[in-house]
Amino acid sequence: MRIKLSPSQIQKQTLAPIMQQSIEILLLPITELNSAIEQELQENPLLEVDDEKTLSEKESLDALIEQRISQIKESPFENFYDGTIDDEIMEQKPITRSAPLEDYLLEQLRFECDDPIELEIGEFIIGNLNEEGYLLLSCEEINETLHINNITLVEKILSKVQNFDPPGIASRNLQECLLNQVLYRYNGNSILLSKLITEFLTEISKKKYADIARKTKLSIEKVKQLTEIIASLEPKPARNFRPITENIYIKPDIIITKNEDNKNFTVTINKKHVPQLRINKIYQRMLHNPNSTQEEQEFIREKIKNAILFIRSIEQRHQTIENIANYILEHQRDFFFQGSTAIKPMVLRDVAQSIDRNESTVSRAINNKYIDTPHGLLPIKFFFSQGLSKCANSDISSRSMKEELKDLIMNENKSKPLSDQEIQNYFESKDMKIARRTISKYRQNLNILPSHLRKE
Repeated sequence: MRIKLSPSQIQKQTLAPIMQQSIEILLLPITELNSAIEQELQENPLLEVDDEKTLSEKESLDALIEQRISQIKESPFENFYDGTIDDEIMEQKPITRSAPLEDYLLEQLRFECDDPIELEIGEFIIGNLNEEGYLLLSCEEINETLHINNITLVEKILSKVQNFDPPGIASRNLQECLLNQVLYRYNGNSILLSKLITEFLTEISKKKYADIARKTKLSIEKVKQLTEIIASLEPKPARNFRPITENIYIKPDIIITKNEDNKNFTVTINKKHVPQLRINKIYQRMLHNPNSTQEEQEFIREKIKNAILFIRSIEQRHQTIENIANYILEHQRDFFFQGSTAIKPMVLRDVAQSIDRNESTVSRAINNKYIDTPHGLLPIKFFFSQGLSKCANSDISSRSMKEELKDLIMNENKSKPLSDQEIQNYFESKDMKIARRTISKYRQNLNILPSHLRKE
């Protein structure tokens, strides 16, 4: 064998640096854009924040946001906290403990056990609980791992841990978790509740109350009463002991507000937290300084070029997003007046042709970005959906179909819920041709149960 070089010609598209930077900036939502600007300010000494323009833009946007809040408070589509109705609900919410669950359980274990072997078994059980508080190991596996050779002792210690607070902890499955809570809380009904959990848990999940009543010789009312108690039990006993994840606040890139005449809307690009940039004038003057060296002048020229490209990329980003927002406002005007059921079909190709951009550019521009509307904060992708044939001359969007399907099921007779066939007949009566399997798919996408499971 001989190693040799064989040159060949291939066609390969290489993006210029300005295009690469423009694409990267376009992809960033407003929160990440601020981080990119901060990094560029640190790397490029010729780039600086224009404080005067930034302050004036912040003041104008603050006034716009105040107007937006006042409009939302008057809107019939929104419900706001008024400090009265929800106070009782807030008090009923469980308080999450700051102490780790494992420490809390170990404290109870040391109070109950003082034998070193028992402590070792209990600590091993507590250390192997999953995020929901379940023990995924059997007593045989624990006995074998710890080389105790006393499975009876392992079962005894597990039984002790299962009696700790919170109720249901260290259970090995949902059934055992519910049974442990019933024994802990409901002594009066524990026999009936335990029987239902042990023998009819599947039927309870499917709301087959009549079947349970017939087999247990109880009244349907009594069965419903007992199943309500079972439904109030905690399926994840460690839920209130795990740390609450930090809230993630979304900042919209676009704000659409209704004008005072209630007939038109205004599109505003959110630049409140985006600083206005400019090139440092001191460095610009250094280019004409005869005492500066050739290396210094080349460095300044390079940094000025990079700063201009960066500022231009941000301006292009704002302009592209604004063009998309204006198209959405014009094409989806019915949504801003009527709500989600008035969404029209809209795809990337339509927007790209309208704003004279490539589809990939539009896709990057709407990625992970949000729009604040009179009907709430929504991802920009919310407005994009395929069309369904309604009749010969018009289309409806799949999203509006889903919204109408959801409203239809929410307002149905709960004692006689609508089947997929009845929903199909409803849409056909409105001249909306949609297959039954499509209705089933939309219902599943909306996490809505079939009719026999929705019956109350």
